[in-house]
Amino acid sequence: MNKKGQSQVPQIGVFIGLFIVLLVGLILLQSSAQQVGDVINTVIVSPNETITAPANGAAINLNGRAVTDFVAFNLTNGTVGHPLVITSGNFTILDNQVINGLLTARLQVDDALFENEEWNVSYVYEPETFITSSGGRALASLIILLFAIALVVLSMLPVVKQKFS
Repeated sequence: MNKKGQSQVPQIGVFIGLFIVLLVGLILLQSSAQQVGDVINTVIVSPNETITAPANGAAINLNGRAVTDFVAFNLTNGTVGHPLVITSGNFTILDNQVINGLLTARLQVDDALFENEEWNVSYVYEPETFITSSGGRALASLIILLFAIALVVLSMLPVVKQKFS
């Protein structure tokens, strides 16, 4: 008991409750922040991924649902260390194609010269969970930031309340 005759038990209850809320909040913050990285970041396919080009007019699935910065080299023709660059007129990238219920990027060969040959490709793709709207990606990042600020304010609240009461 303090000088005013009040028990310290309510203060202990506040701190135990605060500890539990902050612990659960930090766990949720960590798991949410990991998921935000998946929905706002594109993925780079490492250079030197080798694929076999389909027949002329046919298409194969690429990683992700939309592809940018696609570069292809023909490994079958050309010299060692100097493969031939396959220009964009010889293939078509088909973004957001529904294949087995998923949005998928596809590579379609448009020239019989390059069909069924080994291609060395590199590209950047959007994963299936990618948020296409730039505003949505910014908002997803802001939600995590505001959640972290709310946890900081919540942790300071009992101290401020005690100081000013």
